[in-house]
Amino acid sequence: MNAVRVAALAALLVSATAFGADPSTEQDSKNALPEFSTLDANGDGAISNEESREQSWVASRFGELDGDKNGKLSKDEYKKAIDLSKPPNPQ
Repeated sequence: MNAVRVAALAALLVSATAFGADPSTEQDSKNALPEFSTLDANGDGAISNEESREQSWVASRFGELDGDKNGKLSKDEYKKAIDLSKPPNPQ
């Protein structure tokens, strides 16, 4: 019975923290893509299809993002990916 109370208290604390979070910050961090150099693991100046697998959003859209269809994402193609991944800015 004591373990159940501890688990319930822990769940309450976690949910209280979640309700106190700033939703706009949470949304930004969920959608933020890593820096180009983070995915360019071998440092060749391009992100291969294999390297893109480190970030599921990029990997799932690799074919669409690879504008010149050379099997790699350039820095410019990746910048477009970052722009596409941002939520629309309501005005």
